[in-house]
Amino acid sequence: MSRARLVVLALVVLAALFAGWRILGELQAERLATSQPEAALRWRPQDPQALRALAERALQQGQPQRAAELARRLLAAEPLPGEAYRVLGQAADAAGERTAATRLYAIAAAHAPRDLPAQAPLVQSALVAGDYPQALARIDLILRATPARGTQVFPLLAQLAQDPGFAAALADALARDPPWREGMMAYLRDPRAASGHAAGRIMEALRTRGALDPQEYADWLDGLLQQGRWGEAYARWAGTVPLPADGRLPLLYNGDFARLPGGRGFDWRLPRVPGVLAEFAPAPGGGYMAWLRFLDRPVGETGLAHALVLAPGRYRLDIRQRAAALRGELGLQWQLACAGPAGELARSDPLEGSFDWRESTLEFTVPSQGCAGVWLRLVNAVPAGAGSRLSGEVWVDRAYVVPMTIP
Repeated sequence: MSRARLVVLALVVLAALFAGWRILGELQAERLATSQPEAALRWRPQDPQALRALAERALQQGQPQRAAELARRLLAAEPLPGEAYRVLGQAADAAGERTAATRLYAIAAAHAPRDLPAQAPLVQSALVAGDYPQALARIDLILRATPARGTQVFPLLAQLAQDPGFAAALADALARDPPWREGMMAYLRDPRAASGHAAGRIMEALRTRGALDPQEYADWLDGLLQQGRWGEAYARWAGTVPLPADGRLPLLYNGDFARLPGGRGFDWRLPRVPGVLAEFAPAPGGGYMAWLRFLDRPVGETGLAHALVLAPGRYRLDIRQRAAALRGELGLQWQLACAGPAGELARSDPLEGSFDWRESTLEFTVPSQGCAGVWLRLVNAVPAGAGSRLSGEVWVDRAYVVPMTIP
């Protein structure tokens, strides 16, 4: 082999060895970057991951000057990493240079929207300045980039909504239907989590903006009822429904079915129940009536119900109804029961067989304690088991609650 060929072969081998060494160095640096960043830098002195890890460590150890030095090295290696600007911002913050820190945080957030430590100080600054739309714009970026942070952010938003100004700004943000709206709404409906007053303020703000859909509104009202806040639920609902000519709501709203029941709040409800066909059907003389057909299957509650807010005292319930071939172990009954420890107030005589339109009357007393609200329900007298099978039909076209004596 000639000398020239030997030289060429040696150069090729050296080049291969150098390339292999570089590849080994890259792999070693990548493997050690987060766990042993100092060792990674010995393999690759400007490794971005290692520099980032060391800068974060320096901040945690209270060495802002060292952190800033490492961040500058990181910027020299990678000119646009948001974390480097954030570290510089934190270092400036630690040195009391707030204006410079805010500017650096803004640069960091622009390059790394997912970096919560960069966004958090900007959110805080906006909140302190009362610039709630700006704060929420940054929170929106955080939640869009990292939806899982909702579990941390939603409680903060609900707490801040104690401030009416923030609640209004949050309602504006939710009205734009961001991806995190559903999660926030679910949090506000959860009585174990959200502040009831804050949730009410946000929901009301959404309603006035026309940004609360009917199902969200119904869920909100039902949430208030489940929390025992019947008075608040009634007050909020009453402001949304048409008033009679005298300007006063009756004790049992829409008792004559003059309007198609809304199925929420303090109007008639008729949810789907297995074994029952039901609807609010047009009445021959105008208006509507409740119609239920039972398919000879076990049925507990029929679904037909109405929520009432009644002061302590004695009342009379008048109901107009008819039935066709209504069969069951003991038939149907109208039940009045407190939403609270006072429990059941009264039950009507059973409805069975076939009969034309007729009036039924039931007297009951609302106690002064343990009765935040009252549910009127049409129920099976035998609520479970083989004896709960029902067949036949029933119609209801009028119901009134009349006070008899109120202390």
